[in-house]
Amino acid sequence: MQWRQGDVLIERIDDWVSDLKPTAERLLVRGEGRFHGHFIEGEVEVYENPTFEAENPISHYLKLLGPAELRHLHTESLQETGEHDTLKLAPGRYRVVRQREYNPYAKVISIIKD
Repeated sequence: MQWRQGDVLIERIDDWVSDLKPTAERLLVRGEGRFHGHFIEGEVEVYENPTFEAENPISHYLKLLGPAELRHLHTESLQETGEHDTLKLAPGRYRVVRQREYNPYAKVISIIKD
């Protein structure tokens, strides 16, 4: 199953990647220049993907031990932005995929920044 919140795609997965680095950070994706961010809340373990880049757009892996929410908040005030609906996620394993775009003139793939 998949859920999208702006430029972030959350995919439920069955397999798990070993050797991931856990982090206490709950801000998964920071918007560019507008103080907006995609935050995961709930009983969750967050793991950063050390090979994250445009060619490998998976930025994080998540283990949800209970119900969780992906919320789009102002990074300073932590208030809802109203730009994206909150996503409710069931316990399980997930990966966070950043949306990419291809520039045919520059012939580069880049991560889209919200």
